[in-house]
Amino acid sequence: MNCPVCGGKATGKVGVDQYYCWDCCVEYKKIKDDVSIYEVDEDGSLIAYGTSEQI
Repeated sequence: MNCPVCGGKATGKVGVDQYYCWDCCVEYKKIKDDVSIYEVDEDGSLIAYGTSEQI
C-alpha cells in the first residue's frame, strides 16, 4: 500500500486499518474509501495532518 501523502512504499501496519509511513512519518487510517491522516507528536499523540489540533 502506498502512502496517501508522499506516495512512498515504506509503509507498515500498526493497528486495525491503521498504517505508518516511514518516508514522511505520518500515520493514516483507511476505512473503505475514506482516509484520515495524522502526524505523530513528540509524546506519541496523534495530530490531524496539517493542523495543530491533537486527537
